[in-house]
Amino acid sequence: MEVYYLKSSDFKPKLFARPMVMALGFFDGVHLGHQQVINTARKFGQEKNLPLAVMTFDRHSSMVFADPKKASFRYLNTLQEKIDLMKREKVDYLFVVEFSRDFAATSPEDFVQRYLIDLQVKVAVAGFDFTFGKYGLGNMELLKKLGEANFQTVTVPKKNEHNHKISSTRIRKLISEGKMEDAVSLLGHEYLIEGKLLPDRKIMITNKLQQLPPKGTYLCQTQIGSEQYNVQIDFPKITDQPACQVLQADLQQFSENNLEKYDEVKIIWPLKGNIDEAALNNSVFG
Repeated sequence: MEVYYLKSSDFKPKLFARPMVMALGFFDGVHLGHQQVINTARKFGQEKNLPLAVMTFDRHSSMVFADPKKASFRYLNTLQEKIDLMKREKVDYLFVVEFSRDFAATSPEDFVQRYLIDLQVKVAVAGFDFTFGKYGLGNMELLKKLGEANFQTVTVPKKNEHNHKISSTRIRKLISEGKMEDAVSLLGHEYLIEGKLLPDRKIMITNKLQQLPPKGTYLCQTQIGSEQYNVQIDFPKITDQPACQVLQADLQQFSENNLEKYDEVKIIWPLKGNIDEAALNNSVFG
């Protein structure tokens, strides 16, 4: 997969232009609903013998104008994790657009012209609730109207689970309530939190804006170096302000060599079936 980082101030479409099918969205979490959008785009790409491209953004639109010290938005994954998930989806080209103040001021017409028509997109695919352009005034109906002379627009309907829409917002809420198994089932893949191992063997979460579960003791798969075990981890009370959370963890199963050699830690809630059933059924102890 080729990854291109685009800045509105110096974006030159001709450098990247080629006939392709483009899936559009923020794709936080790359959950089952997002996968439906990507798979729909893939289907059109296969039918038209065109590569599959995805256009996403480096941050949530709410973060552009928010005070970093008071930001309330929480991500389901980092940009690098999103890129890794796109690789799993076998995307050919990933366009990561810098969501800056300049980009936020782009009119719907200019967005369609520069980021779709000038890139030679032949089919644009997005979810029913996708919006674009200044103030988010562009919707799928407008996208179809603006692009009808140059590309086909495909709207993917909402994906439901038990009559409820699968959305990043819903998954964040489930995690905030400690319903990790439910959240993971809607993601369609593991939920990953990355951290650093501190000298006192505590774990510091590296992403201040990560969506974390509430206070409690959780049984998670924890990876340090080449070793991975089911580990009980104590999550503190979530603060309203972005902060580096520090977690207590029972790391007795790990070798001293690994604990001394590595400081990167991965905390993983896997899909059901990828961890012992008893561990999943008793994932919260406090």
